[in-house]
Amino acid sequence: MKHRDIRNKPGEEKSKVYEEIVSLYRQGQEVKTKEHKSGFPAITIDCGDIHILTDCFSAERWYWTMRRSS
Repeated sequence: MKHRDIRNKPGEEKSKVYEEIVSLYRQGQEVKTKEHKSGFPAITIDCGDIHILTDCFSAERWYWTMRRSS
């Protein structure tokens, strides 16, 4: 499976993708994460039709920002 690499995308673009994943999750879609073998602290995230490669730092930062605001 080919993952779209969003590691170098701006934060706003990453947040939009993360929001799409949360929306799918709330609709009952399974979210799968896996450490990427690149050696860089990166993860793959698969949910529905979304398959991305992202850095774990921005994903974690986004997650905790979202949790604080809810």
